[in-house]
Amino acid sequence: MRRFKLLFLDRASPVSLQAQLTSQIKELIRAGQLAAGERLPSSRDLAADLRISRNTVVYTYERLISEGYLDSSLRSRIYVADTAPELQRAAHERGRHRQTVRVPATVPIAGGSTAPMPFRPCQPDVQLFPLAMWNRLRSRALRSTNRSLLHYNSAAVLGLRELRENLAAYLRESRGVRCEWWQVAITSGSQQALYLLSRLLLKQGDRVYMEDPGYQGATKAWQVAGADIQYLPVDHEGVTIPPLAEEPGKLMYATPSRQFPTGVSLSLSRRLALVNGAADSGTWIVEDDYDSEFRYEAAPLPSLQSLDVSGRVIYIGTFSKLLFPALRLGYAVLPVPLVEEFQALKSTVEDHGPMIDQATLAAFLDTGAFYSHIRRCRRAYAERQRAFLDEIQHGGLPLDFRYTDGGMNLTGFLPAEFHDVEASARLRRAGLDVPALSSYSGRAGDPQTSLRDDESRTDHGLVFGFTAFTPERIRLGVEMILRTGLA
Repeated sequence: MRRFKLLFLDRASPVSLQAQLTSQIKELIRAGQLAAGERLPSSRDLAADLRISRNTVVYTYERLISEGYLDSSLRSRIYVADTAPELQRAAHERGRHRQTVRVPATVPIAGGSTAPMPFRPCQPDVQLFPLAMWNRLRSRALRSTNRSLLHYNSAAVLGLRELRENLAAYLRESRGVRCEWWQVAITSGSQQALYLLSRLLLKQGDRVYMEDPGYQGATKAWQVAGADIQYLPVDHEGVTIPPLAEEPGKLMYATPSRQFPTGVSLSLSRRLALVNGAADSGTWIVEDDYDSEFRYEAAPLPSLQSLDVSGRVIYIGTFSKLLFPALRLGYAVLPVPLVEEFQALKSTVEDHGPMIDQATLAAFLDTGAFYSHIRRCRRAYAERQRAFLDEIQHGGLPLDFRYTDGGMNLTGFLPAEFHDVEASARLRRAGLDVPALSSYSGRAGDPQTSLRDDESRTDHGLVFGFTAFTPERIRLGVEMILRTGLA
């Protein structure tokens, strides 16, 4: 019955437990992991193992019997029906047909929203979000503005003034960012900010420096502009700083507070070298501060922008990871010379953003609810990080977690004999979402570079997200890793 240990029910998902259990047992049969005639656990035993109601298992078995997947004997034993080989062949034929059709990768696959699988990185726990408070503030915003938020608001291309003011005050206080409210531009997530900056600052062939491994969303934004991307390795002090005086670039992208995805913080000496080099060479720096609020052993580090006296650092962030992903609100703090040009460019993309959400978020900041939520998340996420590291340690897995002072993810570096892409694929087949560290490398697609054979590489490991998962789900997830193995 070991294969039934792979069943995992997500209690936070909008999909019912019965529907999840039915779907997963069907998949085991279709994949051939359950053969015709093989017995299933009793409803009582399976309910106890999964910690769910026995009725949920009973109704699941009854449905699968009615659909021909399972059968039962006079002694109330449940087993896989004799039709299992036909079901497996049908699934194989459907797979062949899908390969023949060749749906373009750009066509989205329809489907409902589901909770993330363990251990998908960069996922906030939406169960911690104070939804009732948010809805009260939303209603208050609509009442107080007398429906004016429902109109077109062309004057608010860069965002609602109240939100920009409150956000500027927060960034000055918590991150040391030097800015006035009118330098803050509200965007539809940080990705829109990156795209607009690529259009504003870059032209075909411009040199852009990128961390490697690094955030692939930023790489895509620079590629759209036709930039010449130069990849910089990351070590124990963070990204290595290029000689900007000899080889100036038009732009450099960095995650200095907590490098994505390794988790290392940029050392002070390199921070100073970067801002001074940018000032001398005229290079723009895009500082992506994606999860610095979640630092568990000390106060958040000051931003790189706080060291900038030449106005070369563009500071961007997002609320999707702090609050909830569907909010789709981010921001950019712009140097003074870029504000008008950024506004003009943004007006060609959208007349204004979601004003009701912006007004609600402004009140969320103004009332202090935002600060309370961050403190609540910081406590919960710190507990979950400890639970994850404890489970990994007790399991004896060959993973080296070097940077554990904060963040939403933990990168476990692997010994040379392990291949992270193969380990990631193995875990995905078991129902776990654990990306390979090398998949974040821009050099991975370079035929001149062999990440697999380069034993000096640092981008060889697995990236685990832990913030969206309770300690119990973390324990079950690590158990699945131990059963599946990494090689």
